[in-house]
Amino acid sequence: MSNEKGRGKSPSKETIIKLWTVSGGRCQFDGCNEKVFRDDLTGEEFNAANVSHIIASSKNGPRGNEQSGELSDKLENLMLLCPKHHKEIDTFPERYPAKCLKEMKMRQEQMVQELLDSMYYPKTEIIILESPIKGKSVHVDNRQTVDAVRSLCKNPASQYPVLLRPMGSGSYSSPEYWKQLENALKVDVESRICSLLSYSPDVMLSVFPLAPIPLIAKFGELLGDKRSIDIFQKTREPDTWEWLHDSEQNSFEIKKYERTTGDPGKVAVIISLSAEISEQRVTSVFDAGIIYRINASNIGVDCISSREDLRQFWQMFQSVCDRIKNEDHMAAASVFPAVPVSAAYEIGRRHMRGVHPVLTLYDDYEGFFETLEIGG
Repeated sequence: MSNEKGRGKSPSKETIIKLWTVSGGRCQFDGCNEKVFRDDLTGEEFNAANVSHIIASSKNGPRGNEQSGELSDKLENLMLLCPKHHKEIDTFPERYPAKCLKEMKMRQEQMVQELLDSMYYPKTEIIILESPIKGKSVHVDNRQTVDAVRSLCKNPASQYPVLLRPMGSGSYSSPEYWKQLENALKVDVESRICSLLSYSPDVMLSVFPLAPIPLIAKFGELLGDKRSIDIFQKTREPDTWEWLHDSEQNSFEIKKYERTTGDPGKVAVIISLSAEISEQRVTSVFDAGIIYRINASNIGVDCISSREDLRQFWQMFQSVCDRIKNEDHMAAASVFPAVPVSAAYEIGRRHMRGVHPVLTLYDDYEGFFETLEIGG
């Protein structure tokens, strides 16, 4: 419908909002890209945009024709332009015919769409591992897991997390308890995670473990390093599963000792990150002739507070594994860890069967005792 001056209907507010959206609030003239809501020189913010017609609203206007009235309020016939380029296309309509302007509009809107699509939050399945720690029940707050994955610009793939709760019975330090835990974990991984991956082989996983350290390492081994997996760990202050820092916050060192009174065929790896472990406590249960120590410069519950810290720790642990295999020519080692959950998970996840020594993991409950094996 045309008005009394022969112009078509003005674009509606809804159409103008759509135009601002598809253009990204930038001038759509080829190569301009000027912000039409802000003056970069003065910093003032205001609407400097011209909602411009490709085919004029009036058939007597620039590029006008018999369709002018019909197309006057259509999104496909509108461009968002800075005042300078609006003036230019209407001053030289023969230089900027409708076909040329439609191609400009299409190219610019495709570029905006591609940039916005690149900001898409990929989806990840949240995997929660809960198992009592030294007889005490534990719980992972699912709301906090969602916040944590979103802090890495990802979204949950499902409404509910995949919850694994392997349980054992009997004495916490008995071999039977740990065998039950290991078997229950394997069943859970096979039934809950492997079946998920068979349907969605490319899905990403986000792991939130709250369980005994050896079980978390075994969980890492079962999942492996062949797919994209994010590991998270809980902090007390602040109360969150989000990584606290982006950069390295700690450093780690390796020391090696040879005990003339120990068994030369036994190797112990003591990892003192979240707490100090004395050699005497280790040698009282495992008479190692060779001892490696990995120490954090800052020992405590927040010894690994960034993914870069975790990467640095793994490089140290991998170096120890290489030295045991290639320098000491040992096929196995026993590991005594005081580590956060992320480090435990990496010990299992990155273990290379046949390349690294078989690892026997110990836990501490009124003294160290043997639990599970990695790579056996």
